[in-house]
Amino acid sequence: MRVNRSGWTVGTDRMAPRDWSGEVVQMPSGRLHAVSDPGLIVGRALCLAPVTLLDPRDWRWPDDGDEEWPLCWICLGLTHVRF
Repeated sequence: MRVNRSGWTVGTDRMAPRDWSGEVVQMPSGRLHAVSDPGLIVGRALCLAPVTLLDPRDWRWPDDGDEEWPLCWICLGLTHVRF
């Protein structure tokens, strides 16, 4: 099973309440991680960090990385395609 076009599901270190358009919602807190098919079962990223899985309809690896949600450098290295 591949969840999105990059082949990776996205996970986060933890979730925390944040204000989103005047409403408090649970949002990722910490780094974003790439999660493979086996990681979906055990809740671990490619770098073996424990993660909370994010909804693949809303989150894409590595497209959603930025200052607020930095990418895990180990996961990024493991998912980098070399030509």
